[in-house]
Amino acid sequence: MRKIALFLAIFISCFGYELGELKNIVKTDGVSGNFTQTKSLAGFNKSIKSSGEFKLEKGGLYWDTLEPVVSKVFINKDGIFKNENGKLEKTSANFDEKLFLAIISLDESELRKEFDIKTSGSLKEWSIELSPKNLLFKQIFKSIKISGDKAVKKIELDEVSGDKTINEFSIK
Repeated sequence: MRKIALFLAIFISCFGYELGELKNIVKTDGVSGNFTQTKSLAGFNKSIKSSGEFKLEKGGLYWDTLEPVVSKVFINKDGIFKNENGKLEKTSANFDEKLFLAIISLDESELRKEFDIKTSGSLKEWSIELSPKNLLFKQIFKSIKISGDKAVKKIELDEVSGDKTINEFSIK
């Protein structure tokens, strides 16, 4: 019996995991650190880089870009808010905040509504590839790749247009 249990444990650890298992390991609330965003636009040789600080807590994300231009935003299920002189003002940006929060917080139920999910790696060093299911997201994204360990460390957005955005996170 022990041999069978050991075999199953080894077999399962070698051949993947379910996204739900990551929620027990990956910290998605009370996380803060620094980010670097690199945007490559199709047809251009140079990429655009920005960097700053982030804090994910209480169902929202504080995203403070410090370079090359200072910008402070808060994203939650109600929208995107710019921080203007200490006051949060809602913006009318063309942005799916619900999707963004689902990606950064690994919200499996929300992600499964819009994407096919493929996991790889191990629970210690994992990777998730999201392939769009619905027509709208298929027109925007080729794929979204998320990877990390005890926290999300990298998000790559490959767009149908040929543009690519890479967000890299270092956790404090």
